[in-house]
Amino acid sequence: MTEIIGDLIEIAVDVDDEAAEAVSELFNRYNGGGYEEENEAGEAGGGGAVIEVTGVDDFGKPIPGKYRVVVKTYLKPGKRGEVVRQQLEEGLWRLSLLYPIPEPQIRTIQEEDWSTAWKKFYKPLRIGRRVVLKPTWEEFTARREDIIIHLDPGMAFGTGMHPTTRLCIVALEELVQPGDVVLDLGTGSGVLAFVATKLGAAAVLGTDIDPLAIRVARENAALNGIESDVLTLEPGSVPAAMSARFRIVVANILAEVLVGLFDSKYGDPPLAEPLRQDGYLILSGILVEKITLVTEAAARHGFRLLETKTEGDWAALVLQRAI
Repeated sequence: MTEIIGDLIEIAVDVDDEAAEAVSELFNRYNGGGYEEENEAGEAGGGGAVIEVTGVDDFGKPIPGKYRVVVKTYLKPGKRGEVVRQQLEEGLWRLSLLYPIPEPQIRTIQEEDWSTAWKKFYKPLRIGRRVVLKPTWEEFTARREDIIIHLDPGMAFGTGMHPTTRLCIVALEELVQPGDVVLDLGTGSGVLAFVATKLGAAAVLGTDIDPLAIRVARENAALNGIESDVLTLEPGSVPAAMSARFRIVVANILAEVLVGLFDSKYGDPPLAEPLRQDGYLILSGILVEKITLVTEAAARHGFRLLETKTEGDWAALVLQRAI
């Protein structure tokens, strides 16, 4: 008979793609780390965010009428768990002023259920021609030309299932050449940086303003056997003192943030400063309705749009300096 370790409180929110990112960030901020770790009060807490996506085909594309995104997190009962629960409920209320977020569904589950049940939502996902995102526990028979990225989706900062990540991967697959130098701005889990590395880039820099993201990305890099002499992961945003170094800069960030980066709104060097004169910008995290917002900002800084890739409500833009 399986031993029941204890109970967990599950908080689940049914959301759309745009809200999923915000809810996931909220859950990771207030309930990050492994729930099995002891906190100062001696109560197990944490758990981060788990994004469950159902109703997609073998290529990760939504099936009409079946597509569903649920963001979950798990708490241990007790005083600390109750404090975190109140923080999460208040945070969800604030987010509901910006996104269509319903009331969270809260229930108690057995801890053994959590330890394995969520894994059934994650299967190997082929993106583009060669890239495959593979959960660490899943078996997969690779083709000779496949590029396999091993991920543990139980960790924070993304699984690669979001449309914007897929769009960026397809663009990288088309543009990265052996020997390239690539910047992944807002690297998160590090997926895009890993793809660039395995496509043959000679040097890749991944930056993120969240130190936790950098820690997770470094753990994922080790999981994929990526050497530090090729890949560098550092806290921060647009790197200083690296003018015209990178042939490709990829940034999977919200449209408004991209515009702010073009205009140095956040005190960093301009988004385009690290890019070589003949380099490419790959920008995503952009809702289709906000494409013009980003392309107008890019045009103000001398860029022309080469290609727009879309999937559902999301877009990725490939840009280059106008000659």
